[in-house]
Amino acid sequence: MKTQTEQSTVITLGARVRVRRESILLCGPRYPGRIGIVTAENQFGRDNGGLWYVRLETTRRARERVTTFYSSELEILEEGAS
Repeated sequence: MKTQTEQSTVITLGARVRVRRESILLCGPRYPGRIGIVTAENQFGRDNGGLWYVRLETTRRARERVTTFYSSELEILEEGAS
């Protein structure tokens, strides 16, 4: 079983991820529970474990969007998970 730190190190382009519900940010979590696909890496986040562009899927209440997340804000989903 992978720990949180191990999960954050295996984020790669094309990975299916979920935004964590726990917040590491002072302002609270952004888009908690949303699912998306990692589309690119932002070079400025490399010192903090990675900063990733994620294309969040459309929900009933929100449209599709691309936004950045640190690897510690994301968890990798297994194939077939939702």
